[in-house]
Amino acid sequence: MSGISAETGIHHANLYTVLDALSHRGLVVSQEGRPRVYRIPSLSHMEEMLIAKVRQLREDLEELHKTRHERREIPTLIYTVRGEVDVVAKIVGLIERAVETLLVVAPSLDALGERVLQSIAEATKRGVRIRAILAEPTSFDTAGMEQRIKRDTMAIDMVADSKEALISMPDLSVCGWADNPFISVQLEGFLEQTWQNSKKE
Repeated sequence: MSGISAETGIHHANLYTVLDALSHRGLVVSQEGRPRVYRIPSLSHMEEMLIAKVRQLREDLEELHKTRHERREIPTLIYTVRGEVDVVAKIVGLIERAVETLLVVAPSLDALGERVLQSIAEATKRGVRIRAILAEPTSFDTAGMEQRIKRDTMAIDMVADSKEALISMPDLSVCGWADNPFISVQLEGFLEQTWQNSKKE
């Protein structure tokens, strides 16, 4: 023990405590007796032990990442999109991703352009329930789309499947977009009240 104490700088009175701790970790093998004998395990044993610990650590980290991902219902980013071309592309993408419901608010549906109108038509064919709150009736074929009129409608709002939301300036110059369920549900709740208070067409 005196040799180990000299090599490690650990006082000989503390050596047994340190060696017992190493033994519990599998880094030292102890043999009962008087005196107790300590020896280093084989390198293959230590390699297997370290590999197992690294594997377990990796599995724990993957499980933690999975759990955090499943609980993360609120993405932190709200994206700002500028320019009519990019705003229209974002609107079309939102409509194309809609599976069950789409709530649209706009001063004029026709003013959104042919690409948006075509996307709405295709969404109705997919069975998406589409409701539109407009400042004025549209000349667009509204077959399969519910429509209500609210004359003071100014901005463009859209919510798809309670998961994705978009708010745009009427001229499509800039919009805010988020694939954020919390924000989408909040906006959808407000638009739902507007729907209930709007005039049936």
